[in-house]
Amino acid sequence: MSRVLVACGGRSLERSISLESGRRAQRALAELGHDARIVDVDQNFVETVKEHAPDFIFIAMHGPGGEDGTVQDLLEILHVPYTGSGAPASALCLDKHLFKSTCTLSGVPTPAWHSFTRQAFAQYGAARALPNVMEQFPSGVVVKPASQGSSLGISVAHDEVALRGAILSAMSYDERVLLERYVPGREIAVTVIGPPDDPRVLPVAEILFEDEIYSFTAHYEIGSAHVRRAELDPEVQARIEAVAARAYSASGCRDFARVDIRLDGDDVQVLEINTIPGLTETGPAPLAAEMGGLSFVQFIEAISARALAESQREPSR
Repeated sequence: MSRVLVACGGRSLERSISLESGRRAQRALAELGHDARIVDVDQNFVETVKEHAPDFIFIAMHGPGGEDGTVQDLLEILHVPYTGSGAPASALCLDKHLFKSTCTLSGVPTPAWHSFTRQAFAQYGAARALPNVMEQFPSGVVVKPASQGSSLGISVAHDEVALRGAILSAMSYDERVLLERYVPGREIAVTVIGPPDDPRVLPVAEILFEDEIYSFTAHYEIGSAHVRRAELDPEVQARIEAVAARAYSASGCRDFARVDIRLDGDDVQVLEINTIPGLTETGPAPLAAEMGGLSFVQFIEAISARALAESQREPSR
């Protein structure tokens, strides 16, 4: 039996979702026979880890502070194995500007984009460039805080007035905003598990909702979205799986992640990667695992396998 701490909560805007993910993970780990306890990450986190000396930590945190490499860096300093992507991949994927740059450099298709910092608006007159953005992206502009998860602060603008308002709203969440070409079409979620050099793609899921984008409400409010196995032409499905695996590997992800894709006809466009996707009952990742024949407990076991094996190779702390 291994001692496991489930790190969740924290102080990000996704705290409540993280707590729910953590509770579900803790119950599954206990069912697997581990001595699993929840720790609500706060200023005493390092002391708590040292006191409990866990064999590994299951990270169920979402958003800044938990999904951006912060906790991961601390645990590497402490030599405590943990689930999920390492610090560099975590930091890369939460920063949408850096992630999309990685996609471009790696040949992963992603919608065209620009990004602006608060400084660009305050000191360089970036607002004067907004008409050019609308000209370049006539289908609409998706405005996103650069480093938030769960679609927090995201909106779609179809004219310059709406674009200005969307940027102001997004900047209440982050110093940098991403302005991305709006891609109409189907919302596809691809959960990938395993190491970056040998990823396994779980069944491709489609997310149905009424809004133009997969909003925070659609993410987590029961009844706001419906997740189902995507019905796809075999050739398109194969392309989606290959693109998702390539994005996962290019970003250095490991253990599990969810690759979000827009499918416009046969055109596959990667939007982002969630390195610690929600483990709630409505989350696409657990549902994809279920479609792939894995119970939630088996899914948690697969996510934990590498960290558990690493803990068994670690000398006693």
